[in-house]
Amino acid sequence: MDGERVIRERRFHLGSDKAHTVYEGEIVGMILAVQLIKEELKARGGRPRTMALGVDNQAAIRSTTAFQSKLRHYLVDKFHDDLRKTLQNANCNKLTIRWSAGHIGIPGNEAADGHAKRAARGESSEANKLPRSL
Repeated sequence: MDGERVIRERRFHLGSDKAHTVYEGEIVGMILAVQLIKEELKARGGRPRTMALGVDNQAAIRSTTAFQSKLRHYLVDKFHDDLRKTLQNANCNKLTIRWSAGHIGIPGNEAADGHAKRAARGESSEANKLPRSL
């Protein structure tokens, strides 16, 4: 998003809700967001930028502060790895992860929820547009 305008979008069907949790889906959404950030930095020629990632799951946000791998923490590890690779050569880029209350009319959150619902129905973006970590 750039303001209220959708610039890029990605979806990934993780699997059934019997095999995966909402928390896992949120982390996958954050991994997809890093992919979109990578694409945006490339499109801007790597020019420094302050970016914000709004997440409506506080457990997912808290998990990003733990840099030690734990059992069942593989998705957060992938998020950290992808983020490090994306920002390692980006001079002065800053990413802020902030909590956004769900379902209160925030355009980016509403758009993300729509894509999450599509992904839950099995709709994924083209494989070549998804991060390798997924």
